[in-house]
Amino acid sequence: MFTLITDRSRYFKIKRGQSSGEVENVLNTPVCGKAFAGRVIRVSDERLIKITAGVGDNYRTIAAKYGVAEPHLKEINGSRPVYPTCKIFVPKK
Repeated sequence: MFTLITDRSRYFKIKRGQSSGEVENVLNTPVCGKAFAGRVIRVSDERLIKITAGVGDNYRTIAAKYGVAEPHLKEINGSRPVYPTCKIFVPKK
């Protein structure tokens, strides 16, 4: 029989009353979808920075600006829509 061993520090369980914004600020990792008590999210191994999208920004322009592949940027952010003033996570160089 096999035993699955995981590194617990790579996962975080959302507590009652925590919003996705609070979790993102504390862990510096995106929370894709709804934040609800008991949900377990994976904490990214990459060092990420949070940027604010501007007018006319999309995944392609942000990826070009920060030197990141567009599909990787979408994967990090869960393909959330990009609009002015939204927060997007980008890998730190």
